[in-house]
Amino acid sequence: MKYIIFLFCLFTQLPLQSQKYQPMDNWYKFYLNDLGLGIDEHKSELNSFDFSSVLLKTHSSSIYGVIGDDMQRIKIKWISINKDPFNPDTYYAYGKTNVKGNVCEFTGVLKIRTIRLFPKEEYDMPSSSKVNPEKIGVLFCDYNLVENKRQLHTGVFKGVSASEFYIHKGKLFYNDLRASADDMSNNLFVGEWISNSTKKSKICFWGDYRVPNVSGFDCGAAVFSPCSKFDNKGWDDIDEAYNLNDQEALKRELEEWW
Repeated sequence: MKYIIFLFCLFTQLPLQSQKYQPMDNWYKFYLNDLGLGIDEHKSELNSFDFSSVLLKTHSSSIYGVIGDDMQRIKIKWISINKDPFNPDTYYAYGKTNVKGNVCEFTGVLKIRTIRLFPKEEYDMPSSSKVNPEKIGVLFCDYNLVENKRQLHTGVFKGVSASEFYIHKGKLFYNDLRASADDMSNNLFVGEWISNSTKKSKICFWGDYRVPNVSGFDCGAAVFSPCSKFDNKGWDDIDEAYNLNDQEALKRELEEWW
């Protein structure tokens, strides 16, 4: 139950109700220190695993992100993530972003900051779970993703990410143990986008199934559903596709834009 309460806070409650989001460092410290994770470092122990499978698990249509204080939608497509064979804490990424139809490719690096594990008693395992993992934990990375300067409206994404995983019978898995829970999310990226042309920055957060670190944006309970006042920021198809069962909107949500 403790895990559920804290995860609810992670997505919906911020220190001041007038704020829409926390500074990146505060979000990271909250996740690291207040969600029940152990204090021991497990990076050297678990570096032998290839976490690219966890990062690449979710289809682009279920990765939701915002850029800027107005909660403009940004779509993310991970095309490849490869582990450096000589530096096990480093991963090289290639993908594309889409903001208001402007598609840009990016390349960059994710570097492991720390790996922490949940003590068994701190993780709320569903009673229906058919697996009993030996380890459940979170991979935290610093990321730096650079959009192609030859394209329009490009910049650099910087921040920290949190990816939940578990290990069962010696194999690494994306943590979907709580897939049926209302708070299901993973691969959370919290940071900023810095424009190549103006050097000004905007907040930029994205994640699997939910957008992390924003309040007053997601009005959904059981499923992700941006509040209607943000429809004109690229979110109108979500409501029509998943709440109103509009097949044309659903088709647009699932189409390959990259």
